[in-house]
Amino acid sequence: MTTESCEHAVGLQDVVKSYTRSDGDVHALAGITVAFEPGVATAITGTSGSGKSTLLFIVGGLDRPTSGEVSVKGQCLNTLSDDALADLRRDHLGFVFQNYHLMPTLSVCENVMLPLAPALGIGLAARGRALHCIERVGLEHRINHLPGELSGGEQQRVALARALANEPSIILADEPTGNLDSASADVILSLLLELAENDGRTVLLTSHSESVAKRCGRRIRIEHGALVDDDYPKDA
Repeated sequence: MTTESCEHAVGLQDVVKSYTRSDGDVHALAGITVAFEPGVATAITGTSGSGKSTLLFIVGGLDRPTSGEVSVKGQCLNTLSDDALADLRRDHLGFVFQNYHLMPTLSVCENVMLPLAPALGIGLAARGRALHCIERVGLEHRINHLPGELSGGEQQRVALARALANEPSIILADEPTGNLDSASADVILSLLLELAENDGRTVLLTSHSESVAKRCGRRIRIEHGALVDDDYPKDA
């Protein structure tokens, strides 16, 4: 596919996602062609219902396109089985969601260990890696707390630590600052930008916030399922 090269971590070629309703088909994505390279944090912006979250879920293999091709780390997602998609997500992708999705009865450390269980179990190796990720987000003093004992910003930092547990090269964050106050949002965004700029990871995040988009190394805008703008802000 033309969008994929050795420099590209993610590529989409003419991707369409349609949903059939009683009043006709709805095109959540209408022929998107775009590629994302390592070491750049890209803000995906647009109004509610524009298709930005759909794009993120398709890149993450959580949804499949109606047509077009999606490539992640050189693998064409269209041809992968559900099991192979799960393996790709485990090996290469980390997810951060707006509503955290933490297990309420598990401690911070146990939540971060969850993605490690299939490969490492729940022993010392998994705990050691989880603690490293927790330290990365500055919550080592909270390892035994439950999510309900944390602020929203702290819960999102736990979610980010969990996303890092399997050492993914690609981080997908769906409105990661949407439920946070400005100070907490700044912490989360700074951590995401650091993952791109210092670690060379590919970071894709959706956001309604112009201030968030301006801080990213690249921003694209989607309207009515179509890519309408793609630029690298000079002040990023």
